[in-house]
Amino acid sequence: MALREAKKLLRTKVRASLRALDAEVIAEQSKAVARALWGSELYRSCTSIGIFLSMPQGEIQTASIIRQALADQKRVYVPRVGLDFEKFDMEMLRIDHLLSSADEIETMWPRNKWKIPEPPVLEGEEQLAYADGAASAIDLLIMPGVAFDRLGNRLGQGKGYYDRYLEKHSATPPTLVGIGLTPQFLNDDETIPVTEQDVTLNAVISPSSGYTMI
Repeated sequence: MALREAKKLLRTKVRASLRALDAEVIAEQSKAVARALWGSELYRSCTSIGIFLSMPQGEIQTASIIRQALADQKRVYVPRVGLDFEKFDMEMLRIDHLLSSADEIETMWPRNKWKIPEPPVLEGEEQLAYADGAASAIDLLIMPGVAFDRLGNRLGQGKGYYDRYLEKHSATPPTLVGIGLTPQFLNDDETIPVTEQDVTLNAVISPSSGYTMI
């Protein structure tokens, strides 16, 4: 089977399992992952964190992680894709100095085509995690995915945003941690089909197994 088709079939399978989870289960599993992250040395030792904002349905919820990172006075960066989706380009923008309350993310920020909030770009503000080729401002990057395996391989949504972003800034890569809900973690005898361009994670956190270094 061609690699592209194998990835497509795996995405279909995992997405079907995610649709079967109700909101209460997603909330409980999200809390378990957040607790495992907060207890990890990677989180405790980092001064800055990049983390995705969740889709409204069918994805682990990251709001509590963002709130805690802000409370812990870490620099917080979130993705911005913007309005030109054909570019498949992404930047990580700093938000901790933009907010008076984390609730502003849900109530005031514009949403992209996937209904995900995105940070506003303010003129005169230095928000980019990477500026003019400088070293990364992000120590720890929490990554979404459709599926993860025991080798640290990650299956994304198929657009390649994170792979291209990390390739563009490969000189100073952050530590990469994948988080997700239980159906997104493959059994030990299963692996995700990958290419040389696919990024390997440094650690994963699942609701059942907790924090696992690769």
